[in-house]
Amino acid sequence: MFPILGVILHTIMRNVYKEPLDGLYIAFMLTISTAALYSFNRLSLSLSRAMFTFGWVAMACITGLLIYTLELQRDYLMNMLMFHVGIFTLGLVLGFRSAMRYTLAATAIIVIVGIIYRLLPAYIVVPVFLAFALTLPSRVVDQLIAQSTAELAHINLQLEALVEERTAELRAEIAERQHAQEILSQRTLELEKQNEELDAYAHTVAHDLKAPLASVIGFSELLEKRCDKIPQDKLAYYCSIIAQNSRKTINIVDALLLLASVRKIDEVPTGRLDLPGIIADVQRRLADVIAASNAKIVISDCWPEVTGHQPWVEEILTNYISNAIKYGGKPPHIEVGATTYNDGYVRFWVRDNGRGLTPEEQARLFVPFTRLDQIRAKGYGLGLSIVQRIAEKLNGQVGVESEIGQGSTFYFALPLTESEA
Repeated sequence: MFPILGVILHTIMRNVYKEPLDGLYIAFMLTISTAALYSFNRLSLSLSRAMFTFGWVAMACITGLLIYTLELQRDYLMNMLMFHVGIFTLGLVLGFRSAMRYTLAATAIIVIVGIIYRLLPAYIVVPVFLAFALTLPSRVVDQLIAQSTAELAHINLQLEALVEERTAELRAEIAERQHAQEILSQRTLELEKQNEELDAYAHTVAHDLKAPLASVIGFSELLEKRCDKIPQDKLAYYCSIIAQNSRKTINIVDALLLLASVRKIDEVPTGRLDLPGIIADVQRRLADVIAASNAKIVISDCWPEVTGHQPWVEEILTNYISNAIKYGGKPPHIEVGATTYNDGYVRFWVRDNGRGLTPEEQARLFVPFTRLDQIRAKGYGLGLSIVQRIAEKLNGQVGVESEIGQGSTFYFALPLTESEA
């Protein structure tokens, strides 16, 4: 911009004084303008390289103008000033080192030209002194930039530390919230499962208590109204039906109480099981259904020593044998035994001679309050649900092996005592 302005002013002044244009001066100034335009276009690629190109091209042109002016014996102070403008500008843009290199080059040119053209010492020393003086602002700017850069770096480190600290806090908070969300989701699923079980529980209990209670009420009302007219043999029969249905009701209530206790107990008292005694108690509890179905039960003579909670194990065997009677053949033939495995567990099993179970039916087993055969079995649908909960509390396993036409074998596994293991 300034070289172009200089050319314009030169043209105007020469026209005013009616002097011819100075072609060499115009050529130097246009060369400086061209270098400025070229460097401006290269600024986006490399600032230092663009300014370096412009500075040294301008120095060459200014040197040429200085020599040209001295040859014509004209005033050369303006040319000297152009050196100083270049030093100051280059120092502000590229820093102290670039300004110093440019100053040394300009000093060398001024001294050499001054010696050749025999300039007064003052005309040499003053421009040189001024040239070096103009490098001081660039030195100050460099120090300010270095100080600002150090402060920015320090602030950046502090910000990074704060960001990392806050990020760690946020991650910990997110992890804590995710953990809480997982616990909440798990608890929600548990509550939904319990609600579903409670719905099925209420339906099953209402349905299965209704039949024996209706029978008890019906026969009781019959005896109340016609007790004196009923023959003795029928009277005894009706009383036996009332007793039998009362026992069924008690069994249902006992099963419900057992299910509730299994859900609440966290630590289960365990000890060695008296399996022959358990089997005898089961047979006494199922005496009515065994007699009514004419079931044959074959009991093993050898039982391993096993750790467990005796009342609960009795309930498991009662449910398994009761189901074997209900779903077994006509008449039911049932085998009860135990098999020891090398993994420290013993598997108790109850095998029946029923029709067997399909894979779909096996998948539905141990689902709370599910009954596979509503027509043949009038049970209360709590058995296998209780079995599964008891096995989970005793750190055991439950399962079934069955094929159509081959009967079914229901089992549960418990840990052996240390001496047996």
